[in-house]
Amino acid sequence: MKKKLISMLMIAAMAVSVAACGKSTPSETPSETPSETPSETPAEAKDPSEMTIYFLTKILGNQYWAVVEQGAKDAAKELGIKNLVVTGLASEAEVEKQVQQLQDAVAAQADAIVLGPVDSTAMANPVNDAHASGIPIVIVDTMINTENYDAALMTNNVQAGKDAAKEMIRLLEEKGVKKEEVAEVAIQIGSSGSQTIIDRLKGFYEYWDANAPQTWTVLRDDVKVNDGDISKAVGFTQDFLTAYPNLKGVFGPNNGSTVGFVTGLKEANRTDLVMVGFDFSTEIETMIREGKFNVSTVVQKQYLMGYEGVKQAVELAQGKKPATKLIDTGVLIVDLKNIDNDDVQSIIKPGK
Repeated sequence: MKKKLISMLMIAAMAVSVAACGKSTPSETPSETPSETPSETPAEAKDPSEMTIYFLTKILGNQYWAVVEQGAKDAAKELGIKNLVVTGLASEAEVEKQVQQLQDAVAAQADAIVLGPVDSTAMANPVNDAHASGIPIVIVDTMINTENYDAALMTNNVQAGKDAAKEMIRLLEEKGVKKEEVAEVAIQIGSSGSQTIIDRLKGFYEYWDANAPQTWTVLRDDVKVNDGDISKAVGFTQDFLTAYPNLKGVFGPNNGSTVGFVTGLKEANRTDLVMVGFDFSTEIETMIREGKFNVSTVVQKQYLMGYEGVKQAVELAQGKKPATKLIDTGVLIVDLKNIDNDDVQSIIKPGK
């Protein structure tokens, strides 16, 4: 009888335990219901048509940045974004103006900001402040000296600089410059504070030092800064041509510097020099197609930066994180031999 009573009490205890388990609520087990997490619920994600995305370009009207801007606008149109706010600068020296534009975007409570930093160091703290406000930040083209951003789309600029140096050596050899001959290469840049340019020069110098003949030198102590001003860049070209009788090549690691070199060399008719530039403009295309100059340009995929930059901004505003924070968009070396190839045309004339 005693054994029977114990058995009955054990059965009753088990029944109470099962009943208690059956009363647990979803709020007690959030880890088992990931679909209820706000950032993963499609119904709670803001529609792109209701978003305000700010795109802070560098130079308004600049041929390179116009392509980046077009990529951003095409992405906005495709996604149904009605309010893409585009701001920019007249020159790369207007750091304070870009700081103000960034602060304006934060004050306007933008859903996300796409930024082409005009100065990698000077823009770091303003970007820190903007990011601290909770607004997603996407960096394009130029790296910023902070980790407080959500995604970045740009060229691997150190490698691109190495590619440019390799091409410079190839062009000098093709031109017939002898390895024991004294040869100098001049450089001018758009901004001394741009991490993009700093990295390109780093890569260029590293490859050059390891591979160029000892008698070939880069004029590192006379790198000129044109602030993105084409007239300055043309003037600097003329200065180089006058000051260095052993000048054999010129290197422009950004679009404005490239256009300045192209214009200056053509005005002086210095077909004896070789040139390596960056990006693709009407000026560099004309120079390449004329066939009189030994010239190549390192072409970035800047349309992709603008296009994917806006798409990343929208996804971040919806709570989605990118698989990779830093995305290398890649480059191509373009010269007379390949300028009309399909893969080149699809980059230099996107959407056509």
